[in-house]
Amino acid sequence: MVNRNELQQKAQRLEAMKEQVETLEGQKQMIEENIKKHDEAKKTMKKYQEKEKGTEVLVPVGAGAYLHTEVTDNDKVMIGLGNDLSAKREIEDALEIIESKKENVKEDKQEIEDEIENLNENFEELQEEVQKEYQELQRQQQQQQQGGGGQVFQ
Repeated sequence: MVNRNELQQKAQRLEAMKEQVETLEGQKQMIEENIKKHDEAKKTMKKYQEKEKGTEVLVPVGAGAYLHTEVTDNDKVMIGLGNDLSAKREIEDALEIIESKKENVKEDKQEIEDEIENLNENFEELQEEVQKEYQELQRQQQQQQQGGGGQVFQ
């Protein structure tokens, strides 16, 4: 016999799992945007490196804004090292640092994707269980309405 309270608890777990997947999908999207920013930074540094000293350039600073400047040192760049620390590095070294950071972010993305996949599998299993129990509950209620659930009393 299906317990209505247990069925409600399972339905609540389904809803919680759905919300958790949505949260993880949002985190995954933010990570994908972060990966794009890493790629954009690398692209910008490579283009800057190709410019001759004295060339006037526009340097993107984000939000559609650019700085008008002149190339003075096309083989060095300031790069964030973490904890609000920055250092002047050769562009090739900075590109390696950015690529390393990007790989770490990609690992985080993979972990989230794995967790989403696991949650979705568990969700589907629980959803099937809830559907079967709900159908059984409906059948039990119909039997009760049709004459006491088919029980014979003497």
